[in-house]
Amino acid sequence: MAGATVRLVDVICNDCQHDIMKQGWGQRFLPLIERDFSQCDRCAETVDATCQRFGTSELVLAKPLPFLTEDERREYIAVHEAAHAVVGEHLGMVVESVVVEKHESVAAGRVIPAAGVTEWAIDSLRASTLGDYAAMTVAGMQANQRWLASRGQDTHPNRLEVAAGGNGDILSLEHAVDGRFPMRQVMKEARASADTVISGQWDQITAVARAVLANGRMDRDQVRDVMHTAGHQGRISKPVPRNESATDSTRHTPNPSKHATTTGGTSMAGIEEIIAAISNTSSKSEQIQGALAQVQQWATEIAGHLHMALGESGQHEVQQVIGLFQELAEQRITELHQPAALRGQECGS
Repeated sequence: MAGATVRLVDVICNDCQHDIMKQGWGQRFLPLIERDFSQCDRCAETVDATCQRFGTSELVLAKPLPFLTEDERREYIAVHEAAHAVVGEHLGMVVESVVVEKHESVAAGRVIPAAGVTEWAIDSLRASTLGDYAAMTVAGMQANQRWLASRGQDTHPNRLEVAAGGNGDILSLEHAVDGRFPMRQVMKEARASADTVISGQWDQITAVARAVLANGRMDRDQVRDVMHTAGHQGRISKPVPRNESATDSTRHTPNPSKHATTTGGTSMAGIEEIIAAISNTSSKSEQIQGALAQVQQWATEIAGHLHMALGESGQHEVQQVIGLFQELAEQRITELHQPAALRGQECGS
């Protein structure tokens, strides 16, 4: 008996579908990408039910968005990459190139077949916030959904396959978040921010998509020229964060695994945070030096008070104790003022 051709919606349980749409197709759902449905009992039951419905134990998973022609599929990919580029540029990141071609990409240590890639200047990613990085990362999927909606094809089965195609981007975003915030909250904020830019700059996105389809590859100057010609020049204002909670992802720098986003993404620890840490350390050092000076002053005052109170007693032993206290206090304070390396040399001599 011939196998039945099915789509992802036919073999993934409702609970997993719901979670994928909320938090992205990340590490947790990698087995599903690899056609392993045994990790979730409910998914296994869904597969069994689908087999019974079609009267066969042989299921063939259809190509994502199977209704697209090859030309339409390339346009879909171009829109995805153009959205990464345009949204990233509007949020202060610097695109280096946009490519639409067949290749493989590595995301979070895993090789992922990809048909498009957008590469970024790493310094611009280091300077971005986690919120901006996340918005740029999900922009490709959000633009794909808008593109499908314009064709009357924004259905749940199609959205699920758009999410599967963004698997590489979500893996990179998970690496950047590094467990600091719930992915569901990060994705909610990222989608809202990306949608704001996409809605305002859709003409730029479609223009860049058409250009990269015609050229195959574009550098930043070419991308910016097309964006300028399409209309709105320069950066737009960033969306205002909707809350000021401790988990507001817009206030933190990302920790990404790579500096490219793919169709199937990106910044490193912020240099500003490193500079701030150095500055904070210098400030703390100055505070410590001031405190040591205060301790030295107090030790001198204590010795003086002891000398005044007991100095007239004439007892030689008392005079010796006062002198020894003052000498020892001055010696210890002087040692604390010295650099650690110098103190070590003196101890070893």
